[in-house]
This record gives sequence, structure tokens and C-alpha cells, in this order.
Amino acid sequence: MKVLLASIPASGHVNPLLVLARMLRNAGHETAIYTGSVFRKKVRAAGIGFYSLPADVDFDLTNVEAAFPELLQYAPGPQQALYAMQHVFTNPIPSQFRGLEAILNKFPADLIVHETAFFGVLPLLLGARASRPASACLSISTIPLPREDGAPSGPGLPPATDPAQREQYRSTADHITQILTDPVREHTNRILNKLGAQRLPGPVLESSALLSDLILQPCGPSFEFPHREPSGKKLHFIGPLFPEGSGEVPPQVKEAHEAGRSIVLVSQCTVANHDLRQLVAPVIEAFGDHAGKLILITTGGKPIDSIPCPLGPNSVAAPFMNFSKVFPYVDALVALGGYGTVTQALSCGVPMVLAGCNQDKPEIAARVAWTGSGVRLDTDTPSVAQLRESVGEVLSDPRYRASAEKLALEFAAFDAARDVPRLCETLVADYSTRTSAGTGASSLA
Repeated sequence: MKVLLASIPASGHVNPLLVLARMLRNAGHETAIYTGSVFRKKVRAAGIGFYSLPADVDFDLTNVEAAFPELLQYAPGPQQALYAMQHVFTNPIPSQFRGLEAILNKFPADLIVHETAFFGVLPLLLGARASRPASACLSISTIPLPREDGAPSGPGLPPATDPAQREQYRSTADHITQILTDPVREHTNRILNKLGAQRLPGPVLESSALLSDLILQPCGPSFEFPHREPSGKKLHFIGPLFPEGSGEVPPQVKEAHEAGRSIVLVSQCTVANHDLRQLVAPVIEAFGDHAGKLILITTGGKPIDSIPCPLGPNSVAAPFMNFSKVFPYVDALVALGGYGTVTQALSCGVPMVLAGCNQDKPEIAARVAWTGSGVRLDTDTPSVAQLRESVGEVLSDPRYRASAEKLALEFAAFDAARDVPRLCETLVADYSTRTSAGTGASSLA
């Protein structure tokens, strides 16, 4: 079968789709990725077909602030999120969709796999089911479904434990719906209306997932808060996805491991790395001269000399590190909580300390704290003292490692390389049978 995978041009969105594309190719299917031209070389080097987004939406979101400097006018919070949802994610819908239509004329896909934030697929999903290919949504963050306790997505609220907390969550959800969710939904509906498409049946992120025929969630069920299950068994957990890394384990890592020193990896990921004073510098200051620890630093692609402080004698830095090879040696992760980094670390049983108050970071950190696999710091700029205390706690209390290893065992039961092709093949076969029989359009469950 032919599979087209679509993503906005951001590393944390493209990389997991590229993992899926490799799995499907290795299973004998023809695959191509539709995203920003900044990823052309990487995709083609993997042996996957490539189609570029139209020029007017061909952003480089590896540096969101450079692509959308107006974001910096807003302090982190609802107004910044509203601007991002409208300008970064939903305004590109018309061009993304027209480009998608043009590609399907040249590459008649049997299946479209889109990541949650690629909204250019919405006009297709809102149309007649028989007139489009089968569709699957790959979640690139926490599960994009309504919470069972009614809590909103965003603040990182743990599951409610009593009726009073549920009522409080409903009040918070109503407020967020008023100032963010509904404005984004109505803005998106105006765009869809100009394209002749139907209105969204729910919030835009939920619609992106639930209008699809299949939802792929790259973790295990114990890492997710209780949610409302969609009908039709759309949701499938597939375990974490490891991008194909390059490079070997630094020799200092193996030496430290053999010597019994604690190995701490610090990462601000590939998007939130514009200011390494947020996390990298205070971790170095906290532990850079601690003889019992080795500090591993990945700058997410930034030059090493962008680290705004001297490296300590026990620190090793690199623009990128091969997480699949490094994580088995790591005793604690300190990060700004990107979903891929966190789930990959947990798949190796690594406990963590997570900072970050923007985007999806509070939701991810809340799940880590809830599962007992790490400490949540509700700040973008933790102090040296906070990091020294929280990292020390994670390293000294064996319960954090035990909780992370429990999740690792659950994650290991999934085999995405086996299950994703099977799920997609079954979907396409079933979809072909149902559409040829004239069954109706898809809808929100």
C-alpha cells in the first residue's frame, strides 16, 4: 500500500512520523512524508519519499521564535497559546490542504498518517468518508482525548480524587474553554468554512484525532490519565518511538558507569534550546565539579560554545546524543519535558526531574509526577538550589527508579515495528471494504 505521512515542520513532530515511515517501509509499503523543506535531506537519507509544504507555509519551526517573532510579544500563558494556535497551527490549513490534494493526485495514498497538529488534513476528514483515503493520527504528545474527570488539557492537573476536585476542574475547564479553546475552534471554523468544509465537531486537537480512523499513542496506558474512550476501538497504544540516532556513547559515560558514578543527562530538547541558561547552565553550576557525578549535556543542535558557562571537569557536551544508546547508562534525566524525550527515557527505566511551564510541558510533567517516576518543577527557570535538591532526591530515593522501571516493563510489551504495520494494513483493508459498500462518513465518537 501507499502511505503518505504529514507533519508540521517541527522536529518533535517529524521525527516520530519518520520512525513510523521506516517501519511501514520495512514492512514492504511505499511511504512518503509531506512536511517542511528543512527536513528534505533527513527524510530522503532515510530512503523515504519527500513532498514539501507550499512555500507560504514552509516554515522552519525548529526555531519557532525566529519564524514567528510576534510570539515574543506575549508572556507565556493563554494569550501566547492563542496566538500560536491561530498563526502557527491553524492559519496554514488552506495551503497545507491544497498541497495535500495536489500530492494525492501524484501519490494516490491508501492511507494518510498525520501527527496531531497537522490540521491541513481536517478538510479531508470532515468530508465524505468514501472520497478520501483511510486515515490515522499519530499523537505526538499526551493523549488528545477528553479526560474522564473533566479536567482541561494544559495546566497539568493530576486526576481528581473527590467530587469537590472534579467541580474545581470543571470550573477551570470552563475558563480555559472561554479564553482559549472556543476562540481557536471558531477561528478554525472560519478557515474551514472558506474551504467549503464542515464545522469542527469538537476542539481542534480532539477533532484532529477523533475524526481519524485510527489513533496511535506512543506510550503505554499506565502513563496516561484516565480518559474517555472513543467508540470503535480507534485508540491503540504502541509504546515509545525511538528516532534513528547517530553517534556512539561517549567514552566518559562507560568509564563513569564502571566507576559507579551517577550519570545525569540534561536536555532542553530541539525547540526550547534558544536560551541554555534555563536548564543547562544551572545544572552545570549545581554539579559541574561534583566528583561523584558525570553530567551529560545535549544542546539540541546548538553549538557547544552557546552554553553560557564553562563546562565543569566532569561535564561532557554534544549538539546531539544517541538516546537509544545513552539512556541505558543514565541515572537521572533533567529536561524541559518533551514527550519523545520523556517516553524514551522511561522506556529505559530512567527517573527524571522536569521543568517547563509552556506548551505541553505541564501535562507531561504531571504524568511523570503522578506515576512516581520523577519530580515536577513548576518553573521554566529552576534555580541551582532547586536542581541540586530535586536531582539529589531522584538519585537517592529508589522509589523513583522503581516506578520508572515499572513503566519500562510495560512499554517493552509493545512492539511498534510489528504492530503499526499490522494496524495500518488492517485499517486499509477494512476501509476499502466498507467504503466500497457505501458506509457513511466518519464522525466524532
